[in-house]
Amino acid sequence: MRSKTSSFNKEIIKQDFRNVGWVGIVYFLGIFFLAPLQLFMDLSRMEPQLSNYNRGSFGGIFGFDMQIIFLFLLPVLMAIFIFRYLHVRGASDFAHSFPLKRGNLFNHHIIAGLVLLLVPILLNYLILLISAITMDVSDYYSIIDLSYWLWLMSFITILIFMSSVFIGTLTGLSAVQGLLTYIFLLFPAGIYVLVAFHISSYIDGFSGDVVLNRFLEKYSPLINVVEYPRGGELGQYIEAPVEPTTLIIYGIAAGVLYAASFVLYNKRPLEAASKAIAVTALQPFFKYGVTFCFALFWGMYFGSTQHSHDWMIAGYVIGGAFGYLIAVMLLEKTWRVFNWRHLKGWIVYGLGAGILIAILPLFWQNYEAYIPAQSEIKQVYVGNGYYQYESGEESEGEDLSFITSSEAIDAVRSLHGELIENSSSLDSNGASFFIAYQLDNGEEVLRRYQVDREKVTDSLKKVYEMDEYKNIRYQTMNLDPAKIQKVMMHPRINHGQEQTVLDSEKIGSFMEVLKADLYNLSYDQMVAPRGLDTNVAFMVEGHEANEGYPSISIYPSYTRTMDWLKSEGLYEDLMVQAGDVEVAEVYRWQMDIQYRHNGAHFAYNQLKSEGVEPLTVTDSPKVEELLKGRDGQQEGEYIIALFFDENNPDNYQILSFDAGEAPDFIKEHFE
Repeated sequence: MRSKTSSFNKEIIKQDFRNVGWVGIVYFLGIFFLAPLQLFMDLSRMEPQLSNYNRGSFGGIFGFDMQIIFLFLLPVLMAIFIFRYLHVRGASDFAHSFPLKRGNLFNHHIIAGLVLLLVPILLNYLILLISAITMDVSDYYSIIDLSYWLWLMSFITILIFMSSVFIGTLTGLSAVQGLLTYIFLLFPAGIYVLVAFHISSYIDGFSGDVVLNRFLEKYSPLINVVEYPRGGELGQYIEAPVEPTTLIIYGIAAGVLYAASFVLYNKRPLEAASKAIAVTALQPFFKYGVTFCFALFWGMYFGSTQHSHDWMIAGYVIGGAFGYLIAVMLLEKTWRVFNWRHLKGWIVYGLGAGILIAILPLFWQNYEAYIPAQSEIKQVYVGNGYYQYESGEESEGEDLSFITSSEAIDAVRSLHGELIENSSSLDSNGASFFIAYQLDNGEEVLRRYQVDREKVTDSLKKVYEMDEYKNIRYQTMNLDPAKIQKVMMHPRINHGQEQTVLDSEKIGSFMEVLKADLYNLSYDQMVAPRGLDTNVAFMVEGHEANEGYPSISIYPSYTRTMDWLKSEGLYEDLMVQAGDVEVAEVYRWQMDIQYRHNGAHFAYNQLKSEGVEPLTVTDSPKVEELLKGRDGQQEGEYIIALFFDENNPDNYQILSFDAGEAPDFIKEHFE
């Protein structure tokens, strides 16, 4: 008598509940302890501690950072355990002997898994919803906010679960399923990072920072959920991690993964259990994909640490060989893979990768040489990197200044041409320059270069000394004195106390002299200021403290500002003077010192550790001369270590001199 097949079998559902029901219980309890229980505990207090947290379903009060752990982990575990039979030869044969079509068996497990994952989320939602209806919880969350939490948790859970199911149909090992699931979810973002780095290493002007900051989270749901604003004003609801449109895309992606998994499950051979890659046709993609990713990773590692294209290519070879061996060993489940067949495959891959590396720059020649015509440019931003530009854009231009005059734009274009000629993307000693053109047609042209300043000094000086550039470099110049509530001045060392200015008239006069000094700065004073600075921070109306106060460093060369401090009786408490220095040590900045260009502090520590004997200075007139050294130089001829307390050797500051500007007594000593 023929066996009959059924489209539904409740016994399979029951068995799944018995086998993996614990995953759903853990999911429920994890969310319950982090959300409803936290709410009840805080409401039961005589004085709720809500003020210590940010509000909303994604805020600190409900520990969304911890919820993410359960969100990322348990759907993967559910998929691994509920489809565990696929990866065990005997269990796979037994499961597929049931009078049930393969597709129906697959759907039974999918339904059981989704129910066990979604019911815990729904139950916690109902608890919080009933709490919102029966109690006043408006200080904690709103029903709309809570409903979006339900939507987000459900969609991300389904996506991660279906991703793991999809990977489970491709592999025959449960451990590999778990590992490959996270690689699969991170792969688009990871390969995006690797490719962006290597393009920026070969293509002058290409900014990997722009690519990563603007688009990275869009390529991985894991990164998209994690990357959300955790700060904010107390009492303010935290913004949701993922936008509604993106959640809809994730839902569609989960549906596509279900369809692909359904097809693969039906076509998957039973003997594929215990194989790393169950689908034979995908094994070459796995092998060369792993090889390619390992090559990119090791190339990035060697390139970023050794700052050399030769080392980067060595990383391609080492990483590619290592990745190829790992992939082949996994596929064949043996380490005995050293034979001519695999060597031939590796050689073919190497030739293909070499050709790709060689021809890649050819496709970007127009990109590298492109400078917008002056007639097309609306305004230009010039800075050290993309991050400041991005943060200014996010504030809708409030913290961002642009170059708009035709003369200044022409100077930027001339500088841009020199940067193209002298750029070296892996030059660890070069300075970083970022240019953002905003064109009349609404488009942006973004470029980043790594260049030795000395090679572009003339063009750089012309741009730096323009008032429009100084408005970009010194954002505090754009503050409205009428909105400044307080000026806080912090001395560089602990010889004085923080000084505060509250009087609006004094704040206005201080801003006036500060702006005059900044507009009067030369290129030399901007890139290598002399002396030890004092930090000045501004408390501005409408600017939240947790965002950081706008600040600027003032140096002894700011003559009008120094005169203002003296007239207010603040100079001695804020600026370092010769009498504050107990002893100074002078070292020659040796040409053969390791990592010479890592800065004066690094060079000083190395000289000190090697026991190099310094010139010791205690005479006040000579110390006064030493205080004219440059602050923050990456290289020079002499290093000055200033100590302010002989009982505290860690209380010191570093300045430096170039060969031609050092005091005569230093030159005489070392000559």
